[in-house]
Amino acid sequence: MLANNCFIQLKIWLLMKNLLSGIRKGIFILIIPVLFYHENVNAQSLAQNDSIKITLSQAESRFAGNNLQLLAARYNISAARAAVLQARLWSNPNLSIGQNIYNKYTRRYFDITKTGNTDLQVQQLFLLAGKRDKQIKLAEINTQIAEDSFYDLLRALKYELHTDFYNLYYLQRSLKFYDETIPSVKKTVESTESLYSSRSILLSEVVRLKSLLFSLESDRLNITNQISDAENDMRVLLRDSTTVNSYFIPVADAEAIDSLSLSKISLDDVLEEAVANRPDFKIASENVKYDEANVALQKSLAVPDLTLGVSYSRNGSYIPDYIALDASIDIPIFNRNQGNIKVTENNLQSDMANREQARRQIQKEITSAYQKAEATDQLYKTFDKKFTVEYKQLVSGMITNYENRNMTLIEFTDFFDSYRSTMLQLIQLQNDRINAFENLNFAAGMNLFNK
Repeated sequence: MLANNCFIQLKIWLLMKNLLSGIRKGIFILIIPVLFYHENVNAQSLAQNDSIKITLSQAESRFAGNNLQLLAARYNISAARAAVLQARLWSNPNLSIGQNIYNKYTRRYFDITKTGNTDLQVQQLFLLAGKRDKQIKLAEINTQIAEDSFYDLLRALKYELHTDFYNLYYLQRSLKFYDETIPSVKKTVESTESLYSSRSILLSEVVRLKSLLFSLESDRLNITNQISDAENDMRVLLRDSTTVNSYFIPVADAEAIDSLSLSKISLDDVLEEAVANRPDFKIASENVKYDEANVALQKSLAVPDLTLGVSYSRNGSYIPDYIALDASIDIPIFNRNQGNIKVTENNLQSDMANREQARRQIQKEITSAYQKAEATDQLYKTFDKKFTVEYKQLVSGMITNYENRNMTLIEFTDFFDSYRSTMLQLIQLQNDRINAFENLNFAAGMNLFNK
């Protein structure tokens, strides 16, 4: 009985082994797409639950209200405006009181009666030579510099936000390319492994295809790392408080981006607009104005200020209840503020040179940015948009031809490398083009395009 049971179990084991040997290839090929489908479902579910779709205008709105650097710069403006308020205030009057401690004639301490003595004095400082107005002007110029510094920071951060937005947008398009391409290559690799197991092809062919697949997956990993960096940059700019598991999906109008053009924008007009609008050049000009006002203030400080007052003494003068008008002023013999005047005059010359340097630097940046935008736009417009569609249509046919052995492995891998390179270069060209336009906007200090 035991022998019969062992024999039956052995037959069942051999039968299962042969069955699994015969169908393991088909099962393997069937299971893999199911697994990938399951992964895709999970990825889609994650995208639906944790993704944050955001347009550029929405990103700008969140950025304007949440960015900490802008918040700090706004406080600087408020502080500068408070300094203007302070400069407008008059000096406080000075009150001094003198009271005798002990009256030896009346033998009283702190005698405040008519037999004792009390001195009172009230003084007020008057700034001469227009010092007060000049100090107010300096504070107002400082306020303008703080405001221009805010807008210069805003210009730089908006440029960073725009480039991060579009970099993330095109990186995700590159990731989509890999996500669409890698499953097809995986399926081809699985087919070649099945053929190799039946000795229909050489091992070198399988290894070559696996090398192609590994290259694609490595490139995909690099793209995902770049996406992670871009998302983290956007989180900082937007002060995003969502969990790290969520991610941004930039939403851009591809047709509007494609229609951008420099045809109605001349280099001379951009140069003129940049000098009028760039906050950093305004700051350079305001620094010159500040130095001019400071020179005037330092020269006015050579004029001494006047102190006027009234004093009263009950019994401390030659007559009881003495009242006098007091006036005091420094005599400008040794110090006429010569050193500070010279310092501010030299600062003025330095800032005038810096302003001219800023003008030349703007011209250089504008010219360079305009030429790069023009060259990138021309290259993009020479590209045939139908080319990518036709290329995509060839892919499935090439895979089928290779699996049917109608083309060699070298022809297939060369085609696939060419396809990958072309598609990614096109995406990169689109990214470079919009970044070149954004760089021109940054150099001009204004939005030259309507996106």
